[in-house]
Amino acid sequence: MKILPDMHGHKLATSLASFLKSPLVLFCLVLLVSAGCKLLALNSRELWLDETYSAFVANLPFGELLRHTSGDVHPPLFYMLLWAWIRVFGAAQAQLRLFSVIINLFSMGAMYVLARRILGAHFGALAAGLFAFSPMVFVYSLEVRMYMLFLLVFVCLLMVHWAVTVEQREEKWLIAAYGILAAMLFYVHYLGIFVLLGLFAHWITTCHFARGRMVRLCAAGVLTLLLVSPGIPLLLEQHAGKAQLGHSLALSHQDPSALSFGGAAQGSIQLTNMKTLAKGAAAMAGFHPSASPLLLLLCAVPLALALAGAGFLGLVKGDEVCRLFCVVTLTTGIGIVALHLSATRYLLPLVPLLVLAVARAVQYGSAKPRWRVPCLTVGALILYLYAAAFFRQAFMPHGRPWQNIVSTVQQNYRPGDTVVFDALYVQVPFDYFAQNAHFQPRETGFPLSVYDWWNRQGFKGWGGPVILHSDLDAFVSGLSASRPRTVWLVLNETYYYDPHDALLERLRQLGQVTEFRLPPDRDALDPKEALRLVRVSLN
Repeated sequence: MKILPDMHGHKLATSLASFLKSPLVLFCLVLLVSAGCKLLALNSRELWLDETYSAFVANLPFGELLRHTSGDVHPPLFYMLLWAWIRVFGAAQAQLRLFSVIINLFSMGAMYVLARRILGAHFGALAAGLFAFSPMVFVYSLEVRMYMLFLLVFVCLLMVHWAVTVEQREEKWLIAAYGILAAMLFYVHYLGIFVLLGLFAHWITTCHFARGRMVRLCAAGVLTLLLVSPGIPLLLEQHAGKAQLGHSLALSHQDPSALSFGGAAQGSIQLTNMKTLAKGAAAMAGFHPSASPLLLLLCAVPLALALAGAGFLGLVKGDEVCRLFCVVTLTTGIGIVALHLSATRYLLPLVPLLVLAVARAVQYGSAKPRWRVPCLTVGALILYLYAAAFFRQAFMPHGRPWQNIVSTVQQNYRPGDTVVFDALYVQVPFDYFAQNAHFQPRETGFPLSVYDWWNRQGFKGWGGPVILHSDLDAFVSGLSASRPRTVWLVLNETYYYDPHDALLERLRQLGQVTEFRLPPDRDALDPKEALRLVRVSLN
């Protein structure tokens, strides 16, 4: 009679242990941990420039939103969805970031479904776990930008792509879904064009020019083109506007009357961009930042082994998962180079395919008895590195440079003072945090307010004018005529912005210049990137 409870307890313990070993249960635990860390981090760092621009645009009336996005360099879909979100949940920092975090939660769930379908339960859970613990995805899941929406659409598109290319399913609704998701990718970010080229290139390699498969490929391509065609005039208009501004800035370098933007140290800027891209690649891999170069190298070894295995499978063995990764990586890389993109965020589209390829390489190697233990060890090490880097990002302290700037000006501001921004776009993040602090100083940009620039006839969005010496003279004369007691000059990105030196020199002629010591910006890769605040007490 006493044995039965023991047997019952043993069965219960066995069932519980089996339940906890389930790949789905383990992934759900990882999902909860990842989601919890992201929700706790909503206010861990302040919004940066592009995020405050997203908030500004999404707060506009819908017609004005369309006008501004037509002059931007990005498609409008993200801004439209964010516009609807803030009308329900508000525009505070936590509410804005919650939008991206929730989208990321859906993408993690979709990633598990995709990975399980392609790799099976156990290695699918490994790939989904790597995605959930990706430190790069963590960083951008908190940004009020379009990157998480891009990932969600891309993962969903990968599910449909796998079904129609590898599984060769013939349902018509899959072709319709393919075209719709492909068009959505285009309307979220233009880098999606190069991702789609990779997907269609992979489709061509799998169809072997069989008639039925070619028909489905052509149908999906035609539907995608039809759906993106309304956005092509917008793309061309945005490109023309950007090209015109770039041409004007390029001509300004030969114009002696111009104070050019970025006229100095172009070579060093390109070198900095390359370093940023390299660090971004390391961050995407999950082992950067590192305490030392040696530790960085040691952390890179298991991932390098997995990537070498993925390359071997894709290029030599013709494995579909790894071949898809190789093809899309190639076309996306071409897009990054062609569009002169150097920031980390443009590597994000590769993350879903990267984790799938890594998990597939581990799965392939572990299927062979002699390589089983080493390959599983490499997979475990990669997951550990991702998790370690994830938690490091989650609990890393961050600076609050914009809040420090606004707080310092607000504490010392007196009626009659004027806040001046050396670069027009600097006014946007300052105003976001100033409004949250219920602070409305008199302000202007150099040589004019960013809002005046955006409302100028013939221009609809981002950018700035070529600044001439005559603009500097007129600005300083107007500033003197308004007779402010103090000028608060906010300086940003001074390491490649030329006109601020001329402006600062002219202000020194008007009064006493004092630079405020601000708390260090923990997130600045270079001290030259940090914000600066200068007070000019006029005579």
